[in-house]
Amino acid sequence: ILALLGPSGCGKTTTLRAIAGFERPEQGTITLSDTVLSDDTTWLRPEQRGIGFVFQDYALFPHLNVTQNIAFGLQNFPRAKRKERIAMAIELSGLSGLAQRAPHELSGGMKQRVGLARALASDPDVLLMDEPFAALDAQTRDIMQAELLRIWHEAQKTVIFVTHQIEEAIYLSDY
Repeated sequence: ILALLGPSGCGKTTTLRAIAGFERPEQGTITLSDTVLSDDTTWLRPEQRGIGFVFQDYALFPHLNVTQNIAFGLQNFPRAKRKERIAMAIELSGLSGLAQRAPHELSGGMKQRVGLARALASDPDVLLMDEPFAALDAQTRDIMQAELLRIWHEAQKTVIFVTHQIEEAIYLSDY
C-alpha cells in the first residue's frame, strides 16, 4: 500500500489518472510488471491495463442498485464468472444484505464500499484510490480505514491511494 501525500493541486490525482490511463502523459514511461502502459510510442487504453479505480466521489450510477453497480465493468466476463466475482466483491466489502439497494439508500461508508467492490470485482493487478475517505465524517473515516486495511490485505492487491492527510498516509501505507 503506497500513499501519494501532498497538498491540493500538487498532482496526486493527475498521477493516478495517468497510471489508470484516463490521461496521457506528455513524456515519461509508465510500466506495470514489465508491461509498458504508456511511453512515447505505446498507449494502452484504461480497460487494457488491469487497474481498478475508486473515485473520491464514489462515481456510482444512481439508477443502478449495488449489484448492478458492481457488475458494470464485468460485461465481458462469462455469466457464471460474473456472478462469482460479484458475490466475492459483495462478501469481501461487507455489503451482504444490501445487494438490491440503490445508492441513495446507502450511507457514505456503504457507497465507498460499493465503489471498492466494483473496483475489486474485475480482479485488477493494481487498485488506485483517489482520496477514498475525504467525503466521510471522522467516525466513519476511522471505521472505513480499518475495514479497508482488512479488505486490501485479504484481497492481496497492490494499492496506491491519494491523501492530503499525513496521519492517514502513516496509518494506511506500507511505504
